[in-house]
Amino acid sequence: MSRAEPYPVRLVEGMRQKTPPPTTISAAFLLGLKLPEARWAVPGVLPEGVTILAGKPKIGKSWLGLGLGIAVGSGGRALGQIAVEPGEALYMGLEDNVRRLQKRMKKMLAGREAPRRLEVTTEWPQLDEGGVEALDAWLDKRPDARLVVVDTLKKIRPRETAKRGIYDLDYEALEPLVPLASGRGVAILVVHHLRKLEAGDPLDMISGSTGLTGGVDGAMVLKRDRGKQDATLVVDGRDIEEPAELALRWDANIASWSLMGDAEEYRQSEERRRIIELLERMDEPMYPKDIAEALEKNRSTTRVLLANMKQDGQVEDTGRGYVVAQHHKQAKQHKQTQQDKQHKQLVKSPAVDDAQGVYGVYGVYGDGGGKQPRLSSDEAEEVKRLIGQGMKPELARGEVLKKRDRGGGAA
Repeated sequence: MSRAEPYPVRLVEGMRQKTPPPTTISAAFLLGLKLPEARWAVPGVLPEGVTILAGKPKIGKSWLGLGLGIAVGSGGRALGQIAVEPGEALYMGLEDNVRRLQKRMKKMLAGREAPRRLEVTTEWPQLDEGGVEALDAWLDKRPDARLVVVDTLKKIRPRETAKRGIYDLDYEALEPLVPLASGRGVAILVVHHLRKLEAGDPLDMISGSTGLTGGVDGAMVLKRDRGKQDATLVVDGRDIEEPAELALRWDANIASWSLMGDAEEYRQSEERRRIIELLERMDEPMYPKDIAEALEKNRSTTRVLLANMKQDGQVEDTGRGYVVAQHHKQAKQHKQTQQDKQHKQLVKSPAVDDAQGVYGVYGVYGDGGGKQPRLSSDEAEEVKRLIGQGMKPELARGEVLKKRDRGGGAA
């Protein structure tokens, strides 16, 4: 065989016949295509495709996944705030039994009717043993499906039979689900665990190699200090234009996560609130170092925060330390006075009585009795409307009161 002809012509022709050339299109043709927008199971948080939800054990991942399923299945509000379009949803509680799953759902629904478009299961075949085909068949019968929650990855992951690199195994673990999700326009959320070691990038804390996150469309990391109510949810993915870090709060009474807003803004507002409460309680000027020590915070960051609060008119520097700004006190007193007036002026209405009877301890009055601002008839109806959409009763009442404080009344 000569150097000019390293392979027989017949062999080369056979290879060409077995491997058709890839199809390409021009950039101009691509720009002219009218493509559908990505569907979102939870707008701004969970788009179509395969997304990993990772967190430490017993931190609330399963509650979060089931809560999203309930929201989509009822067309309510995810995380107590985000309105979602209704659609078929499937929750695979593969580490639960039927009794435990029933108990969880009863606690989360708090007496509300179960979503008719949510289905649950405690068993599913592994992906390499018919799991992909079973999910394809389930989706085929439910064209309006929007969300599938797999809890957890370990239960459906293909068995590792060949001696191959960990990156390849991780990358291919969920690969069969990617075209299935994009082809159906459905979000598949797969619950997984975090490594014990901390990392600068939260995504690097997901258990396994980078092949796991590289092979899917997105990733979310739930971080929460043990025993704390607050947590952060890091959201990133191919359809997420800007990676986000959201602040969540856990309500043990209804076993649900609620969205509090952007994590950094929430942290700042909480820290500012604590400083103002401290200064009001001490009722005398305090130096930055004393404030930092009282709140167990870093002195430098406390000094910077106080400077920003001074610029925003929340505190004043007397030269002998910081105090709450006078006009901030006046604004707070005015707000309290207006609320007291509204409480005296609002008459008891049938709508309010009805709401109290229907929702009991989660009613529109709140558990505090006379200390809670009374709702008007329109406000009570608005609370009932929000609860009907899936918002938690406490959050619905708080949302209506916020509108009152802003002067917007009930929508």
